[in-house]
Amino acid sequence: MLAYPVDTENYSLIFIKGCSMTAKIYTAISGKGGTGSTTVSINIGAAIAGFAKKTLLIDADIGMPTVGLMLGIETSKATLHDVLAGNADAKDAIYDGPNNMKVIPGSISLQSFLNTDPDKLADVVESLRESYDFIIIDSPTGITKNSVSAISLADELIIVMNPDIASLAGAMKVKTIAESMNKPFLGFFLNRSAVTSNELNAERIEGTLGVKMLENLPEDVSVKKSMAFKAPVVVKYPGSPVSVGFNRLSASVAGIKVPAVETYQEDKKGIKKGKRLSLSKNKGA
Repeated sequence: MLAYPVDTENYSLIFIKGCSMTAKIYTAISGKGGTGSTTVSINIGAAIAGFAKKTLLIDADIGMPTVGLMLGIETSKATLHDVLAGNADAKDAIYDGPNNMKVIPGSISLQSFLNTDPDKLADVVESLRESYDFIIIDSPTGITKNSVSAISLADELIIVMNPDIASLAGAMKVKTIAESMNKPFLGFFLNRSAVTSNELNAERIEGTLGVKMLENLPEDVSVKKSMAFKAPVVVKYPGSPVSVGFNRLSASVAGIKVPAVETYQEDKKGIKKGKRLSLSKNKGA
């Protein structure tokens, strides 16, 4: 089911182009913990899948995987850890997610962590590439062997950061590592903005980091509410401003034209106040 109506004039052209699949791979990475990179990965994946694109989300955070927990996936068959340990095939670790997105979750078991061989991740991703239009990799935060591996697999990188100095410093480290590997950037998500009056503004971050801003996503109570339901915010609260930001970028990535939509944001009393935003704009709500 599509998240938003598709431009029917270009519908046939879009899907004919997508018939021969070799997945475009995006890795979401953050220089420090707590920026919301996993939330961004989940929602970008679900939004792209909502535009009828075959999408796979891989939780590559070998040490602290949370995608499965956040989506309420019961890993009864196998996980990425089992695949990396040589105990399961990749197809056995693929689960159904929201909007027909497929998900390879990790295991929270310490023993599974100790048994894995992270160097096999590249082979796993390559074996699945011909089966999808897009693969989203949720990378571990910071600069570690595992995060560098996730960066190396990307066609393009998405940096996730908050509007503060520590987050900017972490993003600059990630950029330095990625550039040394000749990995290009799709851009950065400025996540959880408009919380305090003294936070870094988007223009300053864009100028300092030297990477374009994809979306400026405000702090939105809908995100926490959706997590309580173990669902992406783009699915649970599709009319929220933050969902519009995710869908706007995902539509652009997927080559889909969509109309303006009515959005809403709840005030402290739970009253919804709406406005009309276009998904075709480049800057966030």
